[in-house]
Order: sequence, then structure tokens, then C-alpha cells
Amino acid sequence: MARKKFQWSREGDDPDGEVHFTERTPRNELRRRKTRVNQLGRNLVNMKADQLREVEMPEAVAEAVTEARRLVAKGNVKGGMKRQMLFVSAVLRGVDETDFERMFDDMSRVLGLR
Repeated sequence: MARKKFQWSREGDDPDGEVHFTERTPRNELRRRKTRVNQLGRNLVNMKADQLREVEMPEAVAEAVTEARRLVAKGNVKGGMKRQMLFVSAVLRGVDETDFERMFDDMSRVLGLR
């Protein structure tokens, strides 16, 4: 069964309770976003300390990345590292879109990807 491109929704402020369509985000777009978030998180954790200082990021992201880097340095903490990377991704998803794009551009510039 094909997925609907649109879904029904009701506006809470609408006194008449009119129903209208809202556009649904395609699955491919959601996958691309998830991949970019995971890629940014992995690259931030694997960067050298001097490169990481050049990337401007919010405090919550910096704390999550610092903790992940501490786990990497500790060694052989596979389960903990996996959970920490999931946490880094969750924090990155909560970041404002403009901050996320700025971090991604800074990371690409520092690593020479673009």
C-alpha cells in the first residue's frame, strides 16, 4: 500500500474546525537528514582537538562530543560509546537548523571536504 503524500490535520485555533491537508516529509528526505546528523556526530568525535576548536557549536553539543571523546580515549567501551553516539545524534537533532548548517560547513571546511 502506497504511503499518502498528505495527511489530515485540524488547527486547534480554528473555531470552525475546518480540516485541511498538510504535506508529509518523504522518507528519503528523513533518511538524508538522519545520515547527515550521524555523519556530523562521527566526524566531530573523530576530529583532532585543534580542529575541533575551530568548529563553533552550542554548549550542549560540545559537552556530548567531549564525553564521547573521553570514552574513545578510555578504550574498549563499546556499549557505552554506542549509547553516547546515539546521545550525540539526539542532541544534534535538537539544534536549530541554522546552527546545524553552520557546524556542518565549519566541519567540512576544517576537514577539507568541500
